[in-house]
Amino acid sequence: MIRIHAIACLCLCAALLAGAQSQDDESLQNPKLKEIYSNTRRILTRHYPEATSHLLKDKIHFESDTRLFIIHVPLKTGQWQDPWEERGPKKGGVLGTIELREGEYGGAAMVPQTFDKHYYKVMLMAPYSRKRNCHLYVHLYIPRLESKPEFIKEFTELVNSFETTIKE
Repeated sequence: MIRIHAIACLCLCAALLAGAQSQDDESLQNPKLKEIYSNTRRILTRHYPEATSHLLKDKIHFESDTRLFIIHVPLKTGQWQDPWEERGPKKGGVLGTIELREGEYGGAAMVPQTFDKHYYKVMLMAPYSRKRNCHLYVHLYIPRLESKPEFIKEFTELVNSFETTIKE
């Protein structure tokens, strides 16, 4: 009799955990970003067929042909910062993140702006939607000596028009 109750209890716990897990799975992707993610994948597939991508919570991540680089940047004083590892694209590769954030962009860097990391460039964009009071915080890493201007153009247009594609 005790074994039957224990088995029933275990089955009930398993069912409850399975239900909780499916609810968690649904919350792992922000529905507001699904169309932007779909459009990003479409552009990536055309220009970088080997690219991988995912949408997790409020962030889209994609990459193709990347590696770790040792980066060091001079400070405004002219001294060099200590080097650190940072993932970036190899020749023919790409790396990017798109984050949905509430309110206006409040970072120190003027946007849009491109930073030269010696091995690659990082484009920083943060278009704002007054209507929805949110912005996209975007980093696009492209090889320094080789880029795909058509991809950059299409990607920039997609990012800048996010207000029309974001879901309520």
